[in-house]
Amino acid sequence: MITKETIRNLAILSRLEFTEDELAKYTQSMDDIFNYANLLKNIETSHVAPSSHAIPIQNVFREDFVIPYENIDKILSNAPEAEAHSFVVPQILAD
Repeated sequence: MITKETIRNLAILSRLEFTEDELAKYTQSMDDIFNYANLLKNIETSHVAPSSHAIPIQNVFREDFVIPYENIDKILSNAPEAEAHSFVVPQILAD
């Protein structure tokens, strides 16, 4: 059960200020939410297949392809470092 003291402590940690009416309102609301979540624990779901999305989705990424560009030297002229028609950047992942 969520108490006024719990909400008061959360308010302090969140740097929020509540009136006594707001404290009562949020205590009841949070208690209702947690009680509903506890009800969901009792639902039989062993026959439901796991899923990672609530709705069917498909891959929206396009295929990568190289587009030749005529002025590659001009583009690379602004790079601090270039090698083999590519930008050289610091390594961020370990080998």
